[in-house]
Amino acid sequence: MLFMHLLASIDLTHVSLPIAALMAGDPLPQLNKFVQQIETTVRIVGGTVFLIAVAIAGIMRMVAFGNERRVALSNMALTAAVVGLIIMLMATALSQFIGKAF
Repeated sequence: MLFMHLLASIDLTHVSLPIAALMAGDPLPQLNKFVQQIETTVRIVGGTVFLIAVAIAGIMRMVAFGNERRVALSNMALTAAVVGLIIMLMATALSQFIGKAF
């Protein structure tokens, strides 16, 4: 439910691809700008999800009160958040590498 609330609060009005601009002249610059806007939006959402996941894992650790099972669960949550961040950063690096190559 919290995730749905966060998705509803994201403003995507800046992400637009006018069809008339594509019809007039070379569409490649407009398409590149559109793709960059999408990448930026995905990075912002991914970073926000990472911060929320780390905060949740930290809260889980604080309320574990020494229970080994709960501590292990918080470790798994933190590991999943870090792995997700690494995947997002690697995808960003790959996208920039491919963008510069072509």
